[in-house]
Amino acid sequence: MNALDKAICTVAPRVGARRLQARLAIRAAQTHLREMHYDAATSGRRSSSLRASSADADAASGRRARIAYVSRDMLRNNPWATRAKATISSHVVGDGIVPKLVGGSDALRAEWQSLLETHLETVNLDPDGRQNLFGMQGLAAGAMVSDGECLIVPSFSQLAARKGEFPLKLRVLEADYLDTTRQGFLQGNSGNTIFDGIEYDTEGNRVAYWLYDEHPGTAAPKKGRWSLTSKRYDAKFVIHLFRQDRPGQQRGVSWFAPVVLSMQDLADYQDAQILRQKIAACFTAFRKRADPLPENKDPVKKLSPGAILDLAPDEEISFGSPPETSGLDEFTRTVLRSIAVGMGITYESLTGDLAQVNFSSARMGRMDMDRNISAWQRLVMIPQMLQRIGEWIKMAWALQNPARAREINALRIEWTPPHRIIVDPAREIPALKEAVRSGFQTRRGVQRCFGIDPERILQEQIEEQAEAETHKLVFDSDASKVSNTGVTQARPAGSVLPKETDDE
Repeated sequence: MNALDKAICTVAPRVGARRLQARLAIRAAQTHLREMHYDAATSGRRSSSLRASSADADAASGRRARIAYVSRDMLRNNPWATRAKATISSHVVGDGIVPKLVGGSDALRAEWQSLLETHLETVNLDPDGRQNLFGMQGLAAGAMVSDGECLIVPSFSQLAARKGEFPLKLRVLEADYLDTTRQGFLQGNSGNTIFDGIEYDTEGNRVAYWLYDEHPGTAAPKKGRWSLTSKRYDAKFVIHLFRQDRPGQQRGVSWFAPVVLSMQDLADYQDAQILRQKIAACFTAFRKRADPLPENKDPVKKLSPGAILDLAPDEEISFGSPPETSGLDEFTRTVLRSIAVGMGITYESLTGDLAQVNFSSARMGRMDMDRNISAWQRLVMIPQMLQRIGEWIKMAWALQNPARAREINALRIEWTPPHRIIVDPAREIPALKEAVRSGFQTRRGVQRCFGIDPERILQEQIEEQAEAETHKLVFDSDASKVSNTGVTQARPAGSVLPKETDDE
C-alpha cells in the first residue's frame, strides 16, 4: 500500500478496498502466468506440503546434528536401520580396501609387505589397540552412513621411529568433535573465517579444523576431567569424510535423513500390531458371584492368559472388537522397499527376503546396487580417505627410514576394493574367461574385480609352480600342461611342434 492508497482508504474506505482487491487480483494473475508452465512451480493445494527453499546445501541442512542423533537412536532400537548400515558398510569396505605399492625396488616391495603384515593389518595402527586399518575403514564408513560424516586424525611419533616402530597412529572421530561454536571472522590480518569449526582462507579453501580434545558427550573423559576447549588442527592432517550431494556442500548429512520417518512409522505400526495380538491372546474367564467380593479382593485391573477372575454382582466387563487388519505383509514390504530405495540398496539385501524374486530379477537389482557401491568406494572412500592415509603411511615410512625417504616418496599406493560376490559362478567365471581370451579384459583387471592384488597372486603362482616342478607334480590348474578337458599337454624337453603347411 502506497501513500495514495493510504489516503484513499482514510477518506473513502470502500473505494480503497476495491483498489487493493483489484491490485491483489492482478498480482495473483501475474504469479499464475509465471508458474503455469510447470505444475511443480505452482503454489496450490496439491503442492502445499512441498517446502521450496533457495538455501545452499549447508543452510538447508542446518539441523544435521539432530538428524545424526535421531539416526543413532534408530540404530540402537530399529533392526532395519541396523541392517541398512551393516549392508552398506559390508559392501563398501567388507574385509578391507587393500593398499598396493606401485614402483620401487624388490627390496622395497619386500619391506612394504612386511610393513603391511606387521602394522597395517594389525591393531598397532590404533591408539586404543582394537582396529586394524581395515577395521578403521569400516568404522569410518559406518559413521558416514549414520552421522553423514566423520573425521580421521593422524599422529606421528619421532620416539617410535627411533625405536624402529612404525610412527603412525590413526584416530577415527565422530563429527561431534567439531567445535561448531566457533563461527565468524578471525582476528588478525589473515582474513580467515570459521564456519561450524572449519576454518577457511580468503580463497575459500579449508586450512584448519577446530576439534575438541574429548567427545562433548563423553561420560568418562580420558584426561580425568571434562573440557570443552578445542584446538586448531591443520587441514593437511585431518580427513573429513562425507558424501557430497550438492555443489558447494561443506558438511555431510546422515544417509538416513530421507527414510527416518518411514522407519519410525513402520516400527510404530509393528508395535501396535504386536500389542493387538497380545490383547487378543489374553483369553480370560470371568465368574460372576452372587455375593460381594471379599474386602481383600481387588477389582479387575489387569488381564493375563488363563486367568479366572471374579466379578461382583453389579460388575460387567465388555470388550471392543477391533477391526481385522489385512495386507500386513504387503504394507511392510512396500515401506521396506521405499526405505531400501532411499538408502541406495536393494530390498533383498535390506531384508533378506528372496521369496518374490527369481535369479534374473535379483541379479538386475544387484547390478544397480553394485554401481552405487562402486561409486561410494571410488568417489568417496578412496579419494577422500584412503589416498590421504596412503600419503601419511609414506610420511611415517620415510620418518622410519630417513635414508630412503626420497625413494619412498616416489612410490605410489593404489587401493583395491573388496571382491564382488559372484552370484552364479558357473555362468560368470566362463564369461570372464572368454572376455580375457577375446582381449576385452585383462587378467589383472578381472583379478581386481574380485578384490585380489594381481602382484600378490602372481607371486603366489610363481612359488606354487616352482614347488610343483621341484616335486614333479602336475595339477589341473596348470594351463600350460593340462587342457580344460584334462588332457596332458606336456611334451618331452627339446621337442617342437610340427610346422603348419598351406594344405593344413
